[in-house]
Amino acid sequence: MQPMASPSPTESGAWTAHRNSRAWIRVGTLVTLLQVLGDGLSVILAYALSATLWPQLIQLEILSPLHEIIPQRNYVVNGLVTLCVLYPMFHAAGLYEEHHSILNIREYQNLLRGWGMTMLLTLLAVTIIEQSFQSRGIFLLVWVLLLAILFLFRFCAYRMGIYLRTLGWRDRKALIYGAGTSGRILAAKLRRSPKTGLEIAGFLDDDPSLVGRTLEGCEVLGGGAELGRFIRETGAEEVLIALPRAPRSTVARIMETCERHGVDFRLVPSLFDIALTQVDFIELGGIPLLGVHTPRISPFSSFNKRALDIAASIAAAVVLAPIAVATALLIRCLDGKPVLFSQKRIGKDGRPFRMYKFRTMRTDSPTYATTPKDGRDPRVTPLGRILRRTSLDEMPQLWNILRGDMSLVGPRPEMPFIVARYDEAQRQRLNAKPGLTGLWQISPDRSLAIHENLDYDLYYIRNQSMLLDLAILVKTAAAVVKGEGAF
Repeated sequence: MQPMASPSPTESGAWTAHRNSRAWIRVGTLVTLLQVLGDGLSVILAYALSATLWPQLIQLEILSPLHEIIPQRNYVVNGLVTLCVLYPMFHAAGLYEEHHSILNIREYQNLLRGWGMTMLLTLLAVTIIEQSFQSRGIFLLVWVLLLAILFLFRFCAYRMGIYLRTLGWRDRKALIYGAGTSGRILAAKLRRSPKTGLEIAGFLDDDPSLVGRTLEGCEVLGGGAELGRFIRETGAEEVLIALPRAPRSTVARIMETCERHGVDFRLVPSLFDIALTQVDFIELGGIPLLGVHTPRISPFSSFNKRALDIAASIAAAVVLAPIAVATALLIRCLDGKPVLFSQKRIGKDGRPFRMYKFRTMRTDSPTYATTPKDGRDPRVTPLGRILRRTSLDEMPQLWNILRGDMSLVGPRPEMPFIVARYDEAQRQRLNAKPGLTGLWQISPDRSLAIHENLDYDLYYIRNQSMLLDLAILVKTAAAVVKGEGAF
């Protein structure tokens, strides 16, 4: 069966319902089935490839001491044991549940955790039954191959899910209660993120003046008093409550209605509510307690991040040196002096520093002004358009990274006049060292102003890790190669 194309906003609700009724299986269920099959196939391929490659590898001079030839029976037994261990371990790690973290970082972390536990338990089991390889080389080959193949199959399953949802298949319908700023931002992001599998059936809002209007491609169906009726009529399975400042009684009434109709509900907090703290749940003497703390990066993680910054910036500077010299000469010949552009920016904890870039704008342009949004801005030179599109103008910031003013990954540093207008929530961007790239630069919202995308920076600050940094750097490199640099 071929999924049908996604309908336009003008399509009737009847057509939408008809299209969804033809989806004989939820995309999320299909993706999970593909993951289960892919995990089993990954184990088979890892052991089959190892059995094929190992006899070839031990013929190499560097590996000749590892001359052990392993019976095929050992590969079969080890593979079966791995399969028996992998499925319960992956289930315990939540790898057969759908998650939608940014860049799939949480999923990759769970995959590494499940792979590690499977490896240890498999080694223990095959040692007990005396069917182990007795060769660290073979063991390493099998498990490195398995990890690589697992990542490949799961990435393919993930992309398949996004593709089907882009075509119009949706798992669940949802109503957004609240057509204010929070609700509209939520609707816009869901529309740009088909991987969530949610189809917005419409808004509900207690403001009568909004009823009947179309916001972000969704109609405001009516007021909250009619929530139950609209749940039945639209077939919604979830209600997203986008009322971050609503009284507790209002939220309680909405939740009660959702429970009565058997639908899930989720609360959308204000950015300020989630900016300052992270929540911990503990139990003390049978009493549940919620604790809060300000997100902080540990000294060990901070050391690793700084080490990565230094090593990667030095390596990049060496590799890019010929390109940097050629760029500087082109700017000097075509646009004259100065070649470099420096500007005061605000860094971590509000400390100012000098940020350097190759000059891409005319010399008579103001030093501090809004950033150009596209190449049609008259301030940008013809060469500057190319440099900004390819992000080559950012190369001098490797010096800022070496100095410690910036990091490879982090919130982009803003100009002083913009930081001066920050509210209390936006100032949380200053809790992390500014970066050469970040989540905002690789997001669908990169065409908007930096400070208008606070949620990306807050997510990064709360979830800083080496894995997240590496994922962002890989995605950034891919965007640069495709010519998707930011203006």
